[in-house]
Amino acid sequence: MSGTLYMIPCPISEEGLNTIPKDTIELLHRLDHFVVERARTTRRYIKSTGHPKTIDSLNIFELDKEQPESQELFSFLKQLKTGQSIGVISEAGCPGIADPGAIIVHWAHQNNIKVVPLVGPSSIFLALMGSGMNGQGFCFHGYLPAKTNEMSKALKRVESLSISTRQTQIFMEAPYRNKNIFEQALKALSTQTKLCIACDINTSQEYIKTMTIDQWKKQKAPDLHKRPCIFLLGK
Repeated sequence: MSGTLYMIPCPISEEGLNTIPKDTIELLHRLDHFVVERARTTRRYIKSTGHPKTIDSLNIFELDKEQPESQELFSFLKQLKTGQSIGVISEAGCPGIADPGAIIVHWAHQNNIKVVPLVGPSSIFLALMGSGMNGQGFCFHGYLPAKTNEMSKALKRVESLSISTRQTQIFMEAPYRNKNIFEQALKALSTQTKLCIACDINTSQEYIKTMTIDQWKKQKAPDLHKRPCIFLLGK
């Protein structure tokens, strides 16, 4: 009998262990094998939940960011065929969403392995919930181009999509580039386009604000430096 692949959410902030449901933590405690985005973060998370076994006794496989579809990964996953269950844990939030966990799930489906997604926080969906923007239709773009001229073009393209599809457009940025993407949004987007900034979600410093570009221009710019942010725009 094959094992089960569990998609295990983790907190999106260090102070957010209370956002992980009891049932999710209880399931995590029954597992010995994990595929993770970052081993150090995962060890800290598992330890904070009070796992009954020592961290050193757990079998933790860290994905290679340069070669996520490695033979080492697929060899590790073959344990599922022998009855061992494996948990997949992202760097933050829900695995398989804006991280390489989808590779593992695809392999599991191809090999007739049961996949079970567990409940936990997602910064993308929490940002959408708090934005007041269209939650019936939306699109997540991941990261926009880093170079200023390409970023500006991407912002205009995303804005055009929001108009033609009537969908909320969602994207993110590396924390140290937040200021740049905010400034480019003020320059590139139409004055009546709505922009939501959602940062430090699930922390005491949480900030979620939606205004038109024209309104943002009249406000003092928020301090976004090195704060994890999700950006949403729409009409």
